[in-house]
Amino acid sequence: VFVVLVTAVGHSFVEFAETLIRQPLSVFSLFGGKMPTATHFYMNYLVLQWVSHSMNMMRYVNMFKYLAFRKLFDEETARSMSEPEDQDFYGTGSRSTRWTTNLVISIVFSSISPMISVLGFINFFICRAWYGYLIPFAETKKPDLGGEFWVQKLRHIFVGLLIYSIMMTGLLLSRASSPIPGFIAGGTLPYVAWSYRRFRTEFFWEKLPFSEFRKASGLKPPPKGALQYTQPELAES
Repeated sequence: VFVVLVTAVGHSFVEFAETLIRQPLSVFSLFGGKMPTATHFYMNYLVLQWVSHSMNMMRYVNMFKYLAFRKLFDEETARSMSEPEDQDFYGTGSRSTRWTTNLVISIVFSSISPMISVLGFINFFICRAWYGYLIPFAETKKPDLGGEFWVQKLRHIFVGLLIYSIMMTGLLLSRASSPIPGFIAGGTLPYVAWSYRRFRTEFFWEKLPFSEFRKASGLKPPPKGALQYTQPELAES
């Protein structure tokens, strides 16, 4: 979020926060006035990500560690000491954050600079090719957390959609000849907020409901008339 909003925040976050507290509706003019001026910066940012992915593909840090340790130990020991890669940068959480940021950038600026969508597509095409090899075949196997990072990324994308709706509303209100396009764009905000709330409250991914488990496992409910125990205190009166 801070990477995407850095242009709207400006030089002082305190000043930005004070403005929003005093005039909450100014968020539309702030986002719509400042963020579109940074499209070329974010286009360059996405292109530089291709270089970062290619550097990760070479695993140069592990290679330098291996070459250094090989001077002191045998090859097998040097190889084991050069692994694993630094989890603060190459770990699942760090990569998830950077990839989500790139996707949010491609979404937020897609309408005012359509070329950024092409750059974002190329970025993720490179990610699929590079990390499709690195993660299963070259790097140390990462622990499976059951989708924790995946769900967190989806939540961040919802925040990106809120930013997109606010920015487009402010942009259309300030530049269109009529306020109607801005009102239409602003109408998406309640829907995105409702979708975000629904995503967080109505989807169960940490615990599978027993009814769904029964369907997946093929278990059938007991036939009618079968002996069943019901606690008297819980029986309907």
